[in-house]
Amino acid sequence: MHLPPLDVAVYPVVAMSRGTYSVRPTRPSSTVSSSSSSSASSRTCTATPDFPSIQKAIRTVFRSSRITVQQAEHLQGRLHQVYLTKLTDSGLLVIKCPPSHNTRLLRHEKHLLETESKTLETLHEYTQIPVPQIIKYDKQGGPLGSPFIMMNYIPGRRLSDLSPYLTASQRNTIDRTLGTHVRALTGLSATQFGMTHRVFAKKGSDSWREAFLALLEAALRDAEDMLVTVPYDSIRYYVGKHAHLLEEVKEPRLVALHACDPTNVLIDETTKQVTGLVGFSHVIWGDPLMTGGIADGSAAFFEGLGECPIKMGGVKARMSMYTVYRATVCIVAHHYRPHFGSDELGARRDLSYALNDLAAM
Repeated sequence: MHLPPLDVAVYPVVAMSRGTYSVRPTRPSSTVSSSSSSSASSRTCTATPDFPSIQKAIRTVFRSSRITVQQAEHLQGRLHQVYLTKLTDSGLLVIKCPPSHNTRLLRHEKHLLETESKTLETLHEYTQIPVPQIIKYDKQGGPLGSPFIMMNYIPGRRLSDLSPYLTASQRNTIDRTLGTHVRALTGLSATQFGMTHRVFAKKGSDSWREAFLALLEAALRDAEDMLVTVPYDSIRYYVGKHAHLLEEVKEPRLVALHACDPTNVLIDETTKQVTGLVGFSHVIWGDPLMTGGIADGSAAFFEGLGECPIKMGGVKARMSMYTVYRATVCIVAHHYRPHFGSDELGARRDLSYALNDLAAM
């Protein structure tokens, strides 16, 4: 499906559900209730919304002073500041704010909220993928003092939490569903390549080669800024050697880099079915082979996708280059934010394998 010019933002108004959500987050969290309006922030967080500002923001969005927030739960372990708010009518809303001011960001992470907002709106308009519905994206922030996304809450447990308890049949069903969703994601196309905020502003690249090399170079510059030890010369040499193969990608497709990350897949605890996908802040427009899930998909996943890429020639080289990029970003992010617990050793191993593959071609 080819999309029209991507410069229109849609903010649908939705009715708040009453008593339809019952699944609680499993991560450790801090809670702010209507009886205690103390901030849910840590001492190092300089821009965390407090309870009154959260309630004011919700009332402003829905234009009603009668809406009452019962509690606001700060969900931990995320790059962004995310709050699950419970209303007195049992409705649940999610408010997502930028990372705290003391959080170091990589170059490609400067426009994550805008990217997620535009991506979710696009997915709601053009697909049937179960993703959160945007209620409001406020670039200014209003009562919260910083930009925020307000969206509905999708019930479910993270696949990462339930994975050890799934049968082979249940996991195959989930993988098949994920493949179907990725097929819908990569079915969307645009007129330019590159990062979402640039594509929507008509400032993207005319070639995938140009866009991808810019992404990789940004990650390497981030590494240089922090004096991270990675094989800079080898990365630039071997990717540059095979960069002409990126020209095989002629049409920009939606690429959700973390689409199938187990922490972004929500599962119904009873039926073991996929209830939703979250985490669309890292989305670009380029080669669908770079989409999350394709590099290590199972047979059931590719059954849902409808095809399995044959890792030969240009396809193999491009997928190796994408592994180089993902591994580099993971390594650098670990040095910027070591408390997030990324797998640096695994990323370094993947980087070495990918560079060896490129060297052997």
